[in-house]
Amino acid sequence: MEQTARATLFNRGNIMAITNDNDPGPTATAVVTIRIPCGADSDLVTDAEERLSRAENIDTVTIDEMRGIDPKLSATAIIVSITLRWTTTMTDAEVSRRLAEVPGLESIEQIR
Repeated sequence: MEQTARATLFNRGNIMAITNDNDPGPTATAVVTIRIPCGADSDLVTDAEERLSRAENIDTVTIDEMRGIDPKLSATAIIVSITLRWTTTMTDAEVSRRLAEVPGLESIEQIR
């Protein structure tokens, strides 16, 4: 359970309350397969993160592990384990719908 950190400072008779909310926000982990076109400007992991971050209400995407790579003629499909940080709390079904809208996403194997 995460709690908000609080402190009270006394400054010449004045009381100031300081709060710090270290809550990282709503997160989900997933295993997905995404297609990266040949000739992309960056490496596979960076391109996958950029594509996955296009999902609505996403704050950050982190590729935790590359689980597979399948080069094709015009694109490379990669299987990656990801951590998603959302700007709002969502159910697994909502996460799945948002990810399904990402261009190049071929499959979602697991969402936690």
